Amino acid sequence: MKTVAIVSQKGGSGKTTVAVHLAVCAELAGKSAAIIDLDPQASALEWRSRREAETPEVVTATPGQLAALLKSAEENGADLTIIDTAPHSDRVAIAAADLADLIMIPCRPSAFDVAAIGTTLNLMKLTKALDRTVILLNAAPARGSITDAAEAGLSELNIAS
Repeated sequence: MKTVAIVSQKGGSGKTTVAVHLAVCAELAGKSAAIIDLDPQASALEWRSRREAETPEVVTATPGQLAALLKSAEENGADLTIIDTAPHSDRVAIAAADLADLIMIPCRPSAFDVAAIGTTLNLMKLTKALDRTVILLNAAPARGSITDAAEAGLSELNIAS
């Protein structure tokens, strides 16, 4: 089983949207997916309650329950488990990063979002997870000056150290 954590200290970056889209894409590709919703707002769980399809499974949890839930997901045949985290929570981000194979940081193409990503990157440095971390330019037009400017700003970040 592969585990992807969607992490950003900034609210409104699109973490839950990315999580549910990844899970549905995995399911469409014939893989079994599950979402662990660590955000107290429980948006992924609310999304699941409105969804007609029976899958993907979504459960809410606390960081202390995460390891046991990942083990249970693997034992129950999940090919992919996605961890949806809350903004402004170092503890949740660290717990998710420690247990994930891949950490995705969604970032919208705005000056505020690009400037705010440093906080999340610093957490990934502290947890020694930077080598498993990628930045996902989210909610961006495929082409255009705003996307080009965001890509340029993100490329200037020193994420190698």
